[in-house]
Amino acid sequence: MKKLKSVILFTFIYLSSLLSFSLYSQSTDVMEYSMTWYADDSVPGSMFIKRYGIPSTVHPALHLFQDVRSYARKRIVSARIVPIQTEMVEVNEKIKSVILNKEFLISADISEIRGQVNLITTVNPVRITSDQKVERLLRYRVEVTTENLVTPNLRNPESTFTSVLSSGDIYKISVEKSGVYKIDRTFLEMKLGIDVSKINPKKIKVYGTRGGRVPEANNVDRTDDLAELNIFVSGENDGNFDAGDYVLFYAEGADVWKYSESGNSFVFDKNIYDNNNYLYLKIDNQDGMRVRKSTNVSEQPEIQLSYYDMLQRLEDDKYNLLGTFTGTEGTGKDWYGDFFNGSTREKVYTSRFDFSNFNPLVPVEVDMIFAGRSRVTSNVTLSIGSKNISKSISNVNVLNAESLYARKSAIKESFLISDVNPVVKVSYPAVSADSEGWLDYLQIVLNRELTLNSSQMSFRNRAAKNASVVGFNFKNYSNQVVWNITNPFEPVEVPVVGNKITFKPNGQITEFISHNNLSGAFEPVALGKIPNQNLHAMNNEQLIIVYHPAFKSEALRLADHRRQVTGMKVIAAETNEVYNEFSGGKADPGAIRDMAKLLLQRNPEFRYLLLFGDGSYDYKGLVKEIPAENFVPVYETDESLDPIDGFPSDDFYGLLGPDEGVNLIGGLDIYVGRLPCKTLDEAKIFVDKIIHYEVSPEVYGDWRLKAGYVADDEDGNTHLRDMDEIARSDENRHPLYNQQKVYADAFTQVSTPGENRYPEANKSIKDNIFKGQLTLTYLGHGGPLGWAQERILTVPEIQAWTNINSLTVMVTATCSFAAYDDPSVVSPAEYAMLNPKGGAIALMSTTRAVYTNSNKLLTDGVHDLMYKKINGKAPTLGYILAEGKNKYQGEFFRVNSRKFALLGDPSLAIAMPKHNIYTSKVNGKDATSITDTINALEKVTIEGFVGNENGDIISGFNGTIYPTIYDKRSTLQTLSNDSGSPKFTYTMYKNIIFKGAATVKDGRWSFSFWVPKNINYTYGNGKISYYATDGQSTDAGGVFTNFIIGGTSRQLVSDDQGPQMDIFMNNESFVSGGMTNADPVLLLQLSDDFGINVTGNAVGQDITAILDGDNQNIYILNDFYEAQKDDFTKGKVRFPLNNLEKGSHFLVAKAWDISGNSTERRVDFLVAEDKDAKLKHVLNYPNPFTTSTIFQFEHDLANTELEIVVNIYTITGKLIKSIGQTKYSSGFRVNDIGWNGRDDFESGLARGIYLYKIRVHSKELNLTRESGYEKLIKL
Repeated sequence: MKKLKSVILFTFIYLSSLLSFSLYSQSTDVMEYSMTWYADDSVPGSMFIKRYGIPSTVHPALHLFQDVRSYARKRIVSARIVPIQTEMVEVNEKIKSVILNKEFLISADISEIRGQVNLITTVNPVRITSDQKVERLLRYRVEVTTENLVTPNLRNPESTFTSVLSSGDIYKISVEKSGVYKIDRTFLEMKLGIDVSKINPKKIKVYGTRGGRVPEANNVDRTDDLAELNIFVSGENDGNFDAGDYVLFYAEGADVWKYSESGNSFVFDKNIYDNNNYLYLKIDNQDGMRVRKSTNVSEQPEIQLSYYDMLQRLEDDKYNLLGTFTGTEGTGKDWYGDFFNGSTREKVYTSRFDFSNFNPLVPVEVDMIFAGRSRVTSNVTLSIGSKNISKSISNVNVLNAESLYARKSAIKESFLISDVNPVVKVSYPAVSADSEGWLDYLQIVLNRELTLNSSQMSFRNRAAKNASVVGFNFKNYSNQVVWNITNPFEPVEVPVVGNKITFKPNGQITEFISHNNLSGAFEPVALGKIPNQNLHAMNNEQLIIVYHPAFKSEALRLADHRRQVTGMKVIAAETNEVYNEFSGGKADPGAIRDMAKLLLQRNPEFRYLLLFGDGSYDYKGLVKEIPAENFVPVYETDESLDPIDGFPSDDFYGLLGPDEGVNLIGGLDIYVGRLPCKTLDEAKIFVDKIIHYEVSPEVYGDWRLKAGYVADDEDGNTHLRDMDEIARSDENRHPLYNQQKVYADAFTQVSTPGENRYPEANKSIKDNIFKGQLTLTYLGHGGPLGWAQERILTVPEIQAWTNINSLTVMVTATCSFAAYDDPSVVSPAEYAMLNPKGGAIALMSTTRAVYTNSNKLLTDGVHDLMYKKINGKAPTLGYILAEGKNKYQGEFFRVNSRKFALLGDPSLAIAMPKHNIYTSKVNGKDATSITDTINALEKVTIEGFVGNENGDIISGFNGTIYPTIYDKRSTLQTLSNDSGSPKFTYTMYKNIIFKGAATVKDGRWSFSFWVPKNINYTYGNGKISYYATDGQSTDAGGVFTNFIIGGTSRQLVSDDQGPQMDIFMNNESFVSGGMTNADPVLLLQLSDDFGINVTGNAVGQDITAILDGDNQNIYILNDFYEAQKDDFTKGKVRFPLNNLEKGSHFLVAKAWDISGNSTERRVDFLVAEDKDAKLKHVLNYPNPFTTSTIFQFEHDLANTELEIVVNIYTITGKLIKSIGQTKYSSGFRVNDIGWNGRDDFESGLARGIYLYKIRVHSKELNLTRESGYEKLIKL
């Protein structure tokens, strides 16, 4: 047995080619692998990690092997592992305790991505033996048995390009339940508004689709567009729709019964999405289809039946169980009815079922689902008459929010009953004070006497299925009409001879309905005339935007933007339009998926689907306590009781392969995103931000080269280690980007009553966002309140972000950060998107609890694509996430990746620089061939150009370059604040030597700077990061590391004067002692002949700020300094202060030059609370005045648009002049409201004393400020 000291790694060698052998329609493919395992002492603890493996969902130490290979389109029958060679291995008890599988495990999946079919096999190569030893594979064989797929005989294999709704007068109606419906003249005139005098009843047509849900499986037959129904029209032969004329038609309702061949049973298709089915009344110039009459069957019946299968079901949807629990989000397709708890432990349902005239010789079939939640085993009992059936329900962990919430129990039996009027009841006895249960449904199928009622009744009998000819004998027959509705689109009238009908089943369940033409028919609900539409005409679009009608104006604005800016071919479709053509009007997610599938079949270049509107797990608005926010439906999993395995996923819309659609299996063919807006105002915020992100000149900045990495603490450094591995991979793959690492355990943990916090980590995240980051990625714990148990990012902090010109893309691999489908809460991800002043442009985030190890896998896949151009262009967000998911598939990873949603526009390209920047010379030397060395206190000049990917100069590029010169990498170490956080060493380019700006002319640039005295004097490679923009529509980025930095220059620098400094709050018009709000921005203007020191290497020689004399909390401002364009001697600092308390404050700032000389300045300011805030320092200048004066004041409503009104009065109080202006105020002072001394009628005023009062209002903040009355004198 081999002893493992630390980490075991393995690689694999593919030994043999794929072997196949066939047996009848099945074939078996055999693949053989060999693994070599390696020990690695660099990672503490004995864990399993493999070099070419994938972390399992069970533990980060356990890895799986996945093989992906090209394959044929088949169905997997089975997959198995055949071990050839194994060995025993010792591991520590912690790892051993999570190895629960007693066999080597394998899963096999067939995945198809845009026609490319792959076989994915995933193997767990470690198991626990019967004697509790750990065994691993060294060599093994995989055998996958498959069978060919039978192509379904689809009703309409070729989809139409012309919807029946594209022409004619169309009227939409709805039906709730299956049956025969009647439309008469009054209905047409009064409810649909049709002038019946102008219609020929022969031209009336009714269109629709089957009831129930749209099939999830892509290969199941469905109606293409709408099918015409055979209808009966009374009195149509005279060409007029007279008073006594009417239309009869059969329609399926929202819920339908289906027959299962495999179980010889009836299955109820409960429509969880819609309470109605819909039909379309069309009047045009073509005759409609009519119900035909069949001829009487002359053969003698093989069997005569006087009973039928009566189908009854009790299913009241009241509760989404995970939605009722405060610790989880609502989830899943299953809703439950009556609640059993406390003193309510038994419920009687006799009145809900009809047992009259049932056949006691045929067993009653019962099917019931009940869910129980109890800390101990409980029991549920179904009683029908004297028959009692009990089932035990295992306990659940009621203390763990991530455990199974309740456990299902199924009763499915058939038995004889003799009771004439049996009592039906369900009981759930109390086994503990907190045990509780819920009835899902109770279904009873019984054999009942075929007695026709006077209105309408459907009937069928399984006993007739396999007979050649069958007779149905009726009781109580009184001239009812009988239709064969086996094909619900084409009912056929069956002749009734005497009191019976004769028919040929042809091996299928034959469905009939009897009705009375004169009475008993149902009346549909009139919804009115709808405009013509034809989504089926789509052919070459690349982007579909599906929007709720409440957001139409903004969805169309975004569609226009896409067409104009990116040249994309876009179709914008309202949800109801999609439903009309792809689900018969029902609000079913399958309609949107089928529309996308149709377009992909026609146009292989179709890539993007944007869902424009929020979705909700509560499709029908059943929970009255939460808002109705199901604007564009979300797909929920079948699982409804397990908070881990139940979740929403918009990936459903992207799984378009012919054998996909069920259980979210397969590869994503298109890229799906969602804008989760709930109001038109929110929709406008989303579209405003997208347009601003793509076309506004203000968004160009070096933030596009910054990537943020945030990691949680504890858990044995799992999150930290995973994040740093991703960061190191990114640096190797994409060195252009400057990494900003915020690892929680690298900061001092502060203990407060009942909780621990990392305030400096919060501040670091906030500061990085303020400066701007292209991306911000987080690994760790989280939820609806933010990131980490220590709350290193909170919702209020997200709401306070003001990075509108540097909107970030967030990748958050944490639990339930983006649970957009639960209307009871607004998720942090939604807050980030809804922030109109900043936040995120998009998020790739999790909708529910996820596994740490799979998170790392997907995040790394996303990062590999996020910074990589495709054919010279930035990748789109949809491409990044979808292809990141497609990279790793299989059962072990599929569930986790499906929980990641893209909240954002999938067709939006990430804002990476378009062009490249190249370095030509360093201090006059060729940078491409010589590695130069630069020293402290040396003046350095660097030259270069902006070029294309081939290195050719772009001579038409004119603008500004922003270089950032970094000292060598800093080696940093975490603090081990907790026992679960061992010390961890990592590196980062942290210390900035110089940050400036220079002119780019005709593609070329150069700049100079002095290297500060306080660098790290050891020699090593530094880094220069370049960003350039023309300030209007394009930019460039580059990186240069071919230089050494260290040592000191022999040049003598004579400098004993500190830098010049001016200090303000928010802008240069601020006067010390003035007023600010609680979140002002500190502004420093600095200058020095040799430049400002920002290296951060020398203790005490940083740019600093101390607020209110608090020397224990010094703000370090080095990273916020930026030199003036083409002048390294001058620069500025902009630094945000947040959540300052009301009252007087003072701040002292200090800065150093590169020679070690310092300067210090102080500013005083007043923070006013909203309720006490007034305008300050109100004056007019000059005063007195003769012909003109200017009003000035200070306020606390910075960075918002102000509505300013100055009212001027006589000394007696008469208003003589109102001056109104609307202006954006970036600071806290307004000093340019001019007045010419005339009244509202432009008449000059007499000399004398006047009063004035100023009022300021911000619509955005909904705040108003006023001054008192002030005096002015006109001479």
